[in-house]
Amino acid sequence: MGTSQSSPGPGGKSPLVPPWADDSPEEAVSDAENRRYASYRGALGKAVSNGSTSDLKKAVGHYAKTSSGGSASAVRRLGSTTRAGSQLFGLLTSGNSTGASAIDLDSLNGLPADIAISKITQSLIPEDGDSEKVRSAMNQALSEALEGIEIFDSQSITDEIIVNTMINYLSEIIFSQMIMDSRNAFNKTESPTQVIYTENALHELINVIVDQHMADRLSDSIRSITQDQFKEIQRQTIIDVWTEWESYV
Repeated sequence: MGTSQSSPGPGGKSPLVPPWADDSPEEAVSDAENRRYASYRGALGKAVSNGSTSDLKKAVGHYAKTSSGGSASAVRRLGSTTRAGSQLFGLLTSGNSTGASAIDLDSLNGLPADIAISKITQSLIPEDGDSEKVRSAMNQALSEALEGIEIFDSQSITDEIIVNTMINYLSEIIFSQMIMDSRNAFNKTESPTQVIYTENALHELINVIVDQHMADRLSDSIRSITQDQFKEIQRQTIIDVWTEWESYV
């Protein structure tokens, strides 16, 4: 994937929940632990250098338990991205969105699929510190779900495509956040192959666990789920994922 060494990452004194990301601003935010990224970055660096699945799982556990401040803080840190995810879900299930950048899926019919995906993403990204993360996650999720479709057709958006898109979207969001927070952990080896191997292993671990906790919630009557309900599905999925990860350490 080649994304891990592009960001210096946040410092330990950075807030657990930036104000622009918080979807529960009326609630107090827990204090961040001192050097909260140290255990995560240390274990991840070991996984990068030795290829150990055990060290990778320990890194994920430290990230969930300490670096992100636990599930309650993680849900709020990802508030902007889950709002954007809910809007994407609403667009895919209803065929249109509302707001200043409203878009109708039917208006994209006949366009090359990659152009249609770009227009969808551009209409939904938030204007805040998570904009690029959302853009990348939506593009990746839609591209994977629509793989093999060259010309966009709104009628080809099946329930299965919606489920796959939303699982992939949340997985990509979490992966991007963890990579951003890793700072120099991926520099613990001079082997590009080992870096890519560890990135892919982390990505797969995230995707599998998100799938396990989200898929069943989207199995029945997906088009009857509202945007607000889907936002809660994303939030509960994050809580369940974090709870499982915390058991890794």
